[in-house]
Amino acid sequence: MAIVYGEYDDRSKMAAAAAAGAGGAEEVKLPTTMMAIVYGEYGDASVMKMDTALEVPPMGADDVLIETHAASVNPVDWKIASGAIKAWPQALPIVPGWDVAGVVKAVGASVESLKVGDEVYSYTRPAFDMAEEHPESKEEKIDATTGAYAEYAVVKAWKVAKKPTSLGFVEAAGVPLCGLTAWQGLTKHLKVVKGETVLVLGGSGGVGGFGVQWAKHLGATVIATCSAANVKYVTDLGADTVVDYRDADAVAALAGTVDKVLDCVGGDSTLTGLKALKDGGAICSTANYGLGDLVAAEGRGITGTGFLVQPSAEQLTELAAIFDSGAAKSLNVRKFPLGDAGAALMASKLGRTKGKIVLTTKHLVEEKKNVWAAGATEIEGVDDDDSFMDFM
Repeated sequence: MAIVYGEYDDRSKMAAAAAAGAGGAEEVKLPTTMMAIVYGEYGDASVMKMDTALEVPPMGADDVLIETHAASVNPVDWKIASGAIKAWPQALPIVPGWDVAGVVKAVGASVESLKVGDEVYSYTRPAFDMAEEHPESKEEKIDATTGAYAEYAVVKAWKVAKKPTSLGFVEAAGVPLCGLTAWQGLTKHLKVVKGETVLVLGGSGGVGGFGVQWAKHLGATVIATCSAANVKYVTDLGADTVVDYRDADAVAALAGTVDKVLDCVGGDSTLTGLKALKDGGAICSTANYGLGDLVAAEGRGITGTGFLVQPSAEQLTELAAIFDSGAAKSLNVRKFPLGDAGAALMASKLGRTKGKIVLTTKHLVEEKKNVWAAGATEIEGVDDDDSFMDFM
């Protein structure tokens, strides 16, 4: 039976409407409360609290209710929690997290792209910067209704896509934010084309790991930097050449050899990227807000762009097709249960996990589908020699 809902804020009314739409044969029970990680003040991981009876956000006609099986942890989660990004619209209390993978439990009356039972993934970020394309998103903000560290998530359908069939929920949850960041950086901002040489700074991290794979898919020759401990991992992701960023001679040898740079690290690594570019090359950074000044100082006709990754079901569908074609695989994943979100955030901030950190909920049914590209026997992995900058 298909279950659709219109503009209802009261859960009992929604269930009654669904039953009426099905001829009254069956009363549909939707969750009214859920377990979720919430913080009511800014601070470190200690402000994260488990709320066992948080109200499930109300649904609108364009929304999808997702039963969360897994949610990914990203550095932006602890940066917002610390109070470091107050310029973005937000209101305490906040449920953190913008990456989710799970099963559709209900759809709004206007939703045609998805149905109940679909296995999906989504980058749920409030799209306050996308009012031109999605006018209704102008008032979206970071709060207790927009996070993914919860048993359920209510998300606009245009942000939700069917997950890759080749990935389990845990692996799929690690894709949206990082996968979209790398994809938009390479295709929209750098406009990478077949035959170019692309340098990915931070190839063992979330964005960098997908950047290596997407650049190869686009037909580029890929050079990536990482720590010596992760050279094999990044090579197995598809990089043609992997450089230990601590090897000064190897880094210096990159000067003037690449067409495009995807900077997933920032800091001094951005300077490495700029020096590596040929005259007239282009750099895109997800981690250096002073890129404009650095590009101007470098000269040589180089251009640079910084950007905030945007939600897109259409692009997530494209990425799913790449996974399912066999052209890409999951990154290494380190798992934590939802209740250990504080520890997961601390691990993210420390930066000693290669690939992705993912939270799992009680809804998860373990799957043995596609493990990370290097063929790891364990889905969990931590490398104490990895650097914080490699994880970014």
